[in-house]
Amino acid sequence: MTLKRFLFTLPLSVFIWLPPPPVLAQPFPNKPVRLVVPYPAGGPVDFIARSIQPELAKVWGQPVVVDNIGGGSGMIGSAAVSRAKPDGYTLLIGGVQTHAMNAGVIRTMPYHPLKDFTPILQTTSVPWMIVANTSLGIRTPEEMIAAMRAKPGQYSYSSSGIGSASHLTFASLLKQVDAKALHVPYKGTAQAIQDVIAAQVNFGMADENTVMPHIRSGSLVAIASAGKERLADFPNLPTLGEKALPGFEMQPWHVIYGPAGMDAELVRTMAAGIRKAMEAPGLKERLKGAGVLVTPAQPDPMVTREYERWVRAARDANVVPE
Repeated sequence: MTLKRFLFTLPLSVFIWLPPPPVLAQPFPNKPVRLVVPYPAGGPVDFIARSIQPELAKVWGQPVVVDNIGGGSGMIGSAAVSRAKPDGYTLLIGGVQTHAMNAGVIRTMPYHPLKDFTPILQTTSVPWMIVANTSLGIRTPEEMIAAMRAKPGQYSYSSSGIGSASHLTFASLLKQVDAKALHVPYKGTAQAIQDVIAAQVNFGMADENTVMPHIRSGSLVAIASAGKERLADFPNLPTLGEKALPGFEMQPWHVIYGPAGMDAELVRTMAAGIRKAMEAPGLKERLKGAGVLVTPAQPDPMVTREYERWVRAARDANVVPE
């Protein structure tokens, strides 16, 4: 080959062997986002998702489609998200049942609550309160604990069912204060609280929204809240963790999850967008009207701590996984 011909062909050869230019990733999102609610439409978690949905759509500039996949105590919908592509376009609004409680009361789950998901942001929590029948004369958590210690098994507490949040929370409390009380399970929160009012049961536990009217009417006595902080509507009501049981904290919460293996930068971008959506005017008031608090927070290590806490609570309640 002559020098002239070599020089003529060199640029073409170099061009042929140059690596292709990198494909720039498109900013998230560039298409609709699917938000799976692992419960039927019309329930409390569905209400939270549909309250957040329009605000997320505004922030992201793309439709956010709520997809109800109920069944199996929230596990069917959760499992579907765990198997999705970790690109941020399939999300789950999971919570204390799907990612903590179930692990303590169900022997075989179709996913691992910690290993098979990427927690993106905690969105909300639900304040829970312990209440008592007015005839007991018990007004504080210290008095309640002292009474149950003095008369083991003679006091009773209602719950919305075996293995429910109210059952596991009360059982965990009893275990930690070395007290005993009779558990009376019901098939729902409403009847469980009605029987506390009727003096069929001594104590009960439910969300603030359910018991607030009865407390204000004088048909129930508020003993304590079970969360980390005092409730805005009951500023004089102590938490269980203040004096009676330092560090005690158990209440339902919700986290937006994606499948495991999501890119860290994508997760940060999504968390910032969700947090911005949670700050939308009127959203906090709307959710509070349903007894839900807007509590956006980094979910790690909370989700691990909660998983361990509720599995331990199931053990404290002597619940045999089925």
